[in-house]
Amino acid sequence: MGGIGKTTLASVVFQRLSNSQFEGCSFLSNVREEYARHGPNHLRKKLLSELLNIDHDILKMDTPFVASPYILGKLRRKKVLMVLDDVDSSIQLEALVEGYDQLAPGSRIIVTTRNVQVLNKVADNIYKVEGLRHIESLELFRLHAFGRNSPSMDDEILLRKVVSYADGNPLALKVLGSFLNSKSKEEWESALTKLQIFPNKDITNALRISYEGLEDKGIQSIFLDIACLFNQSFSRDHAESMLDVGDSFVKIGISVLIDKCLIENNEARRDNELRMHDLLRQMGQTIVRDEHKELGNRSRLWDAKDICDILERNMGTETVEGISFNMSKISRDVNVCRAAFSKMCNLRILKIYCDNIHDSKFKLYLPQGLDSYLWDRLIYFQWDLYPLKSLPSHFNLRNLVELILRGSNIQKLWNREVQPFFYIPSQGLPALRRMDLSYSKLLTKIPDLSQLAPNLESINLECCKSLVQVLPSVQSLHKLTNLNLNGCSKLREFKEISRSRWYLDLVKCGGIKNFLSTICQQKLTFLKSFTNNISSLSSPGSYSCQKFPVNLTVLHLRSLPIEAVPLSIVSLSGLVELDMGECKRLKSLPTSICKLKSLESLDLRYCSELEKFPEILEPMEHLTNLTISGAGIKELPESIANLISLKALTAQSCKEIEFLPNKLCDLRKLTSLYLEGCSKLQKLPPLPPALSVLEVKQCKSLKLLPDLPLFCTVVDARYCTSLEKISDWRTAIQNITGKYISVLDFFGCGKLDQNTRNTIVPHNAIYKILQSVNSVSEAELCYPGDQIPKWFKNQNSGTSLKIKLPPFLNNDNFLGLAFCVVLEVNKEIPCAGVSINFKLNFKTIDDDCPGEFHSSMSVTANKFLDHVLIMYDSKWSLPLSLQLNSCSSEASLHVWHSFFDYSVKENFNLGSEYCEIKKCGVWFVDKEDVEKFNAETIQSKKKRQRFDNEYCSEPSASGSDQFVPSGLHDEEDHHDESHPTIYSKKFRVM
Repeated sequence: MGGIGKTTLASVVFQRLSNSQFEGCSFLSNVREEYARHGPNHLRKKLLSELLNIDHDILKMDTPFVASPYILGKLRRKKVLMVLDDVDSSIQLEALVEGYDQLAPGSRIIVTTRNVQVLNKVADNIYKVEGLRHIESLELFRLHAFGRNSPSMDDEILLRKVVSYADGNPLALKVLGSFLNSKSKEEWESALTKLQIFPNKDITNALRISYEGLEDKGIQSIFLDIACLFNQSFSRDHAESMLDVGDSFVKIGISVLIDKCLIENNEARRDNELRMHDLLRQMGQTIVRDEHKELGNRSRLWDAKDICDILERNMGTETVEGISFNMSKISRDVNVCRAAFSKMCNLRILKIYCDNIHDSKFKLYLPQGLDSYLWDRLIYFQWDLYPLKSLPSHFNLRNLVELILRGSNIQKLWNREVQPFFYIPSQGLPALRRMDLSYSKLLTKIPDLSQLAPNLESINLECCKSLVQVLPSVQSLHKLTNLNLNGCSKLREFKEISRSRWYLDLVKCGGIKNFLSTICQQKLTFLKSFTNNISSLSSPGSYSCQKFPVNLTVLHLRSLPIEAVPLSIVSLSGLVELDMGECKRLKSLPTSICKLKSLESLDLRYCSELEKFPEILEPMEHLTNLTISGAGIKELPESIANLISLKALTAQSCKEIEFLPNKLCDLRKLTSLYLEGCSKLQKLPPLPPALSVLEVKQCKSLKLLPDLPLFCTVVDARYCTSLEKISDWRTAIQNITGKYISVLDFFGCGKLDQNTRNTIVPHNAIYKILQSVNSVSEAELCYPGDQIPKWFKNQNSGTSLKIKLPPFLNNDNFLGLAFCVVLEVNKEIPCAGVSINFKLNFKTIDDDCPGEFHSSMSVTANKFLDHVLIMYDSKWSLPLSLQLNSCSSEASLHVWHSFFDYSVKENFNLGSEYCEIKKCGVWFVDKEDVEKFNAETIQSKKKRQRFDNEYCSEPSASGSDQFVPSGLHDEEDHHDESHPTIYSKKFRVM
């Protein structure tokens, strides 16, 4: 992305290294522009001249793509540093370095580019320059808006708006800061309002370079579609389905946009979330806005006010390709012209939507109906709160890929009295892949979709409360993978099944084979009754014999009136996700549930009549998430050990569970265990070795926590009012990198014994801090007590503290900063939260104040106890000015509390009547602290590992590495990729 700081970062690295470590150095600026202006030979000769300091006659020996043996020999003997700034293509890079890539040991080539493809094949390391964090953005903006000595504006909200607009882009912060310098508050507000519509030209021009570098017009069109018609973040699948018209190359187009940093992807997210920076979005919208002065002659429309004018006055033309209309942004009802779309013959995307369909103050109305045609180029049609009872009969939707009518008034998809054009089988809806009619509460029936839309992959009918029949219309859709029937409370299929007593018996026995063996032992009258029921099952009108589409992978049946799982579900061999939450009549699950070998997620939350979880008779190799929160389940079977891939067990508010199975320890992949509100839970069994999150908040009968596993980073035991003891879980520090959050919270555990309060919990609070020193991390820790841990070398009674800064603050030994307070609660607090605020001022010899650091943490405090509160920020989480500051010799800490009302989301002050800070402390964490802690606890780590092997019945053949969650393995030389390093053979900046 333009302006993000690639050139600045490369320049800093070059300046730091060029005068010391290298024999020859060259920094080629603006390679893209210079290459276009002067050609490759000019740049290549300039590069060699600066690296080798040789005359023009020798440079004549060099030719493009063929290296001179003489020059090559000199390069091989010389340790050089070269920076190639703003390289736009692989051809440019090859033209500059072809033949000269065999450099002397220790040489470095740094390349900055907006196109990652330039680096993918040649780079040893690629560093993506991220935007500035909020606190760094504020510092940079203030520097340019106010200067070093000018008083800054006291309107924090206005400052945040400016910083939010720039969204971490340094160029935007500099330009805006310089522009707003010396301006009044009113001028700031006016400028910000204008910027929302008309962005700054300097910023836009810098960003537009990347857009103009997209030589393919189709990819430029995809960029403009995303900039004008998509929300800030979106999934890649959604973008591809919405933009793909069959003959386009959307997949490769989106990949190119990612490579060019015009959109960002978050590979860590399972749904492959994409995001476009707001400044790039504005740039794209400016390009479309400049197409024509007349609104109806622009290719894409997104402004709610503009769209209202066009739909009311029939101003649209054949130029319009896409409309994205957020009805949440209108301030009045809108009467749409009957022929509003008749001239939009090139319309591809029609998206009329609400942020919340249940809370829309204003709507679109069609008082004369909708007589216009929607042309056959339409691929995406969304109209939330669609006001008519059916779709017009003359809509030509043969290319439609997605149909969304959420919260509509539709009763039928069309009026059968007028045969619709798309109902003809030869036309139909052959391209339709997704249909969403959710919350259409008047919809009573859907047509047989097997011929009308045979390629449907997803149907959402959630909360269509008048719908009485579905399965006959969808069971022949062999490509259907996602079916959502949540809240369809009048569906006859499931009512008929639930009323059948013999069917319930059949399910409980696990299928007809087991059931037949059972009835052989029963009376003849029962057998006669059973055969009668079998006859009714085979009758043509029976609902019970209806099946689900065979290729379903996602099935949502939440809040349906069923008492047993339909047996046809068990035959869905590809089912990945099954949601039966809030089925409050559900009384049993078949043991044959284990036949669902592809199942990854099972949700049974708030099935209040479900008292027993079935035996798992066979291993389920793919089930990773099981949710039973709020269910009536009284116990889990020991055969739960057959859920061999389970990663998360969520059993919150299971108020009848007293004990968990001892085989829980055998779930060796279980990382998260959520037991909040299990009020009868008295004891936990030995815990799985990979567990990293344990939540037992408000388990009011729990008296003891067992030994916790090595990598348990989150322990939330707030308000476990009976908790008396925690087993010792001392461990040595592991090497954790990346994003890391640690929580240790025992607030309100007033019965903890003295050993636990004074030794075990404080020790593990320190462990949580030191565990995260190599990561971009944060930690919040809380437990009953009145002593600040000894590791806080700077501590004092009261709310202020003077500190002499340690010498390691400005070198690699410094790892992070921790704050600690002892909070005394004297009186029940009338609001929900207490905020503890920290302010650390760094001072110099001449009493100047070069930097300060603010931070805070919040707790819910309604127990009259003293509590120790600790907050930690790693070195990489601190403001850049604190990391680089080298002139500070001492600092002062000030701590105060405020109160937070969640209902109005505001802070206010109640003084010391309700609570008081008794002590405060600060700890500058360094590498020596880690070594010291490890020395004290290494023996305990070995003891802990012996415990795991002894109590977990099936130890892994591969050793303890199996227990280590992803990202926790030790590495000899691991550097956080979010920060630059020059220890590799080559270092390149993107």
